[in-house]
Amino acid sequence: MKASLQAPFSSYIIRKLGPEEKVKSFDCGDADLNDFILNESGFYRQTLLAVTYVFEAVDDENHEHIGEFLTDFIKSYFLADNKTGCRFLTVDAYAAAIPFYFKQKFVPLTVEDERAATRLLYFDLNDIAD
Repeated sequence: MKASLQAPFSSYIIRKLGPEEKVKSFDCGDADLNDFILNESGFYRQTLLAVTYVFEAVDDENHEHIGEFLTDFIKSYFLADNKTGCRFLTVDAYAAAIPFYFKQKFVPLTVEDERAATRLLYFDLNDIAD
């Protein structure tokens, strides 16, 4: 999948990493996320645990509210024609990002990780399905 986006995000492309694709250069400032993208995303894809999508900038412009836009895009993309047969979106959210995901209507999977560095959250696509 490769999708071009509409304004104001038309300077970006969203695409799915291929099963054997290796990312050669990536640095988001977080060692754990860097390691996942550079070394583990292929394994997760091959074992059907996760699919990694890449949000690539076509230019050097900086846009605000990208996270909210991407979350809405992912929700609508997976609902359209039921492409994946999935019902739930899951994230392993850093504690600092949890308020963002709560605003996007994600809910905790369990109370056991309430005070952990990361927390498993999910969004039920059925909540927005027609």
